[in-house]
Amino acid sequence: MQIHFKDFFPATTKTGILSRTQESFVDTLGRANAWLASSGVQAINVETVVFPNISAKDSSKVDAVIMGDFAAEWHQFIRIWYEMPTA
Repeated sequence: MQIHFKDFFPATTKTGILSRTQESFVDTLGRANAWLASSGVQAINVETVVFPNISAKDSSKVDAVIMGDFAAEWHQFIRIWYEMPTA
């Protein structure tokens, strides 16, 4: 048995010079549910993760070092742990 995970970050819907707008967390959950329905994998666990300074491009690389007066950008996303079906 191999366990894998897939992360679903809220998609950016609008980008400005100093701001950005993201889809609602309900919409993010909808994308996660659609993936589960179409992927054929067996979900083991679903969790909401909140983590500072994480990249949506590679959420497996995280550095949780927050020091002094430096600002941290916190991100909330959905992580699905799953097992691939056996052939």
